[in-house]
Amino acid sequence: MTIKKYAIYLSILSVIITGCKDSSDEPNVAPSATDADFSYTSEPDNPNIITFRASPSVETWYSHWNFGDNTSAEGLEVKKTFYVKGDYDVKFKIFTNGGTAESVKTITIENDLTGSNLITNGKLDNDSSWSLLSISPGVDITFENGNATWTGGGWGQTGIYQQFDVEANKNYQIQMDVVGSGMTDCWFEVYIGTTTPKDGVDYTDGGIRLGLNTWDGCGSEAFDGPLTSLSCSLGGGDGSFEFDVDKSVYIVIRSGGANLGTSGVSVDNITVRAL
Repeated sequence: MTIKKYAIYLSILSVIITGCKDSSDEPNVAPSATDADFSYTSEPDNPNIITFRASPSVETWYSHWNFGDNTSAEGLEVKKTFYVKGDYDVKFKIFTNGGTAESVKTITIENDLTGSNLITNGKLDNDSSWSLLSISPGVDITFENGNATWTGGGWGQTGIYQQFDVEANKNYQIQMDVVGSGMTDCWFEVYIGTTTPKDGVDYTDGGIRLGLNTWDGCGSEAFDGPLTSLSCSLGGGDGSFEFDVDKSVYIVIRSGGANLGTSGVSVDNITVRAL
């Protein structure tokens, strides 16, 4: 072996030894119940925003939060906004090479998130302020009994939309109630975009903000509740958004697919509020 090859061999060996040493330094013990304990405080001026804190004995352990409303986070300190009043079972879990530990605490939110609603006729008493977006035939939308209801299927899709203004660098939250008897091969999606919707053209500007999608695991069974809690559409967010400049934007709600179910999909109480 030449001197040059020998030096390279020693360098590789050093890396291997160092790597083995680093991995063996990780604690190979199960976390305790104390490690999974956490505390929480609400913001004085907005009790719907809560900060959660945990202090496990080893900070590098993997941790996961489940907020009880179909959202989650990682880290030892996280801030969470709850949009709808109710009781939420918040779970904090620690994972290590030696095992897991978790704790659950019930958080009570007294009121829905307050603030001026930027949506006109969000109660859907009729079709005023809403425009129909006809993308492809097969799906109908009716405004009755304080709801907008999508029915049909046949691999068509239809939407509704309206325009409103948002301020730069301000965070907003979309919320609405949805009810359905269960869909087959369907989607229900909400967008906030700057492109004007056009009949016959699929709308995707801004990406999915909230959504149901039977292929992604929600909407095939009967559902009833806030869309933020039911949403599972891959690529969708939690319904929050912001822009870096003042904008005039569109909220577009569209649904379609093979079969929207016996009673279709109904939506009510549409809101967009600043956080």
